[in-house]
Amino acid sequence: MIIYKRNLVWFISYLAVMEFIMNIEEELTTRLKQAMRTKNTSELDVLRMVKTAAQAKKTAPGFSGETDDAFWRDVIARYVKQQQKALVAFREAGDQGQENVAKLEFEIAYLTPFLPQQMDEQEVRERVRQVIAETGAAGPKMIGKVIGTIVKAHRDEVDPLMVKRIAAEELGN
Repeated sequence: MIIYKRNLVWFISYLAVMEFIMNIEEELTTRLKQAMRTKNTSELDVLRMVKTAAQAKKTAPGFSGETDDAFWRDVIARYVKQQQKALVAFREAGDQGQENVAKLEFEIAYLTPFLPQQMDEQEVRERVRQVIAETGAAGPKMIGKVIGTIVKAHRDEVDPLMVKRIAAEELGN
C-alpha cells in the first residue's frame, strides 16, 4: 500500500512537471492520442482540424521557420477566430444552427487555454490612454497610429477590434 501511494505521488508530480515542459505540439499530440483511445469524437474533431490548419500553414509557399509554441498559438488563434465568426453566423440562424452552436462553443472553450491571457477592457483602456499620452495623438485621424502601437506591442494579448473601439472613444470619434 505504501509503495502504491509513493508511486501515485511520484506520478502526479511527474505529470505536473511534464505539463510545464511539454510544448503545445506535444500536448496536442498527447490529447489526440487520448481522444482516440477514449473515442471522444468532439476532441478528435477539434484536434484534427488544428493539426490540419498547422499542416496547411507549414506547406504554404513562403513558410520558413520552426513549429515552436508561437507557431502553434498563431494557428490556434486563427482557428478560434474563425470559429467565433462562424458562431455568430449560426446564432443568427436561430434554431437551424443550434447543433453547430454547441459544437463551436465546445471547440472555442477547448482551445482557449492554449492561447495567451487576453487583456480585459479596463487594461486595454489604460494602454490606449498611455499611448495617446506618449504619442500626443489628438483627433480621429490618429486612431490608426494608436491601434498600431498597441497591437504591435501586445499582439497576442489584445483584441484589435476592442482597441479600435476604445481608441475611437478616447479620441472623440
